[in-house]
Amino acid sequence: MLPERFQIGAAEILVGCDLDETVRIAAGQFVAMARNRVAASRDFCVALSGGSAPRPLFQALASEPFASLVPWKHVQLFWGDERNVAPGDPQSNYSMADQLLLRRVAVPAENVHRVPTGNGTAIEAANQYEQVLREKLATQRGWPRFDLILLGVGSNGHTASLFPHRPTLHESRRLVVADHIEEVGGWRVTLTLPVLNNAAQIIMLATGEEKAAVVQRVLQGPRNPEETPAQLIAPEQGKLTWILDMAAARELRRHENDGKPNDVKRTRASW
Repeated sequence: MLPERFQIGAAEILVGCDLDETVRIAAGQFVAMARNRVAASRDFCVALSGGSAPRPLFQALASEPFASLVPWKHVQLFWGDERNVAPGDPQSNYSMADQLLLRRVAVPAENVHRVPTGNGTAIEAANQYEQVLREKLATQRGWPRFDLILLGVGSNGHTASLFPHRPTLHESRRLVVADHIEEVGGWRVTLTLPVLNNAAQIIMLATGEEKAAVVQRVLQGPRNPEETPAQLIAPEQGKLTWILDMAAARELRRHENDGKPNDVKRTRASW
């Protein structure tokens, strides 16, 4: 069975036949964007995500053939959000990426820009990281411009650390904010929506049957971003791609609400 490619609204949907195929699609997209950006004599600036979905992606990028295809010397790595823990903590998004990816590829240490949690409050870390973004990233329309932001979606509809019914969903001035999330019992630091939606490319990665309901709700459910913050992800001058496995995509309707079919294609693409 070949991968699927179709459109839902402004979002491109890529569906792998299984988890391995889905990871290869995501890794191939990462490689292609990195090489295109570096070929244009620019650094490739990426914000990584935490959670379970990127784990196999990081492992793939650290393995052949992908590891040798990425121009790591010109990749600048950031994070979309972080828990307020020290960098070696098992809950740290940075720590997961470090163990699965950073230690296994030739990315220079000076190209790794983690959220500076662990030595102060989450508010202090957010303030410091905002300054890092201002210093390290080019801007477009007055906001930092990432080449790629990787995101996931939680079962409650959150993405990055933008949770339902939180004031962070309405932040319009700050680049990075801290928020205490009662349902997870701790502080988080997150990029704000204006920064996320200023990216050239956002990839939403979701795998497994436990994500099927929320994927359908975000993409085809009633518009209610207070309940489902991932609905607010909509790059203003960029591209949004959802990369799913068959399990996560199983509840998606392959037609629009008006009854017109989506442009569903099955293709052996060169990802």
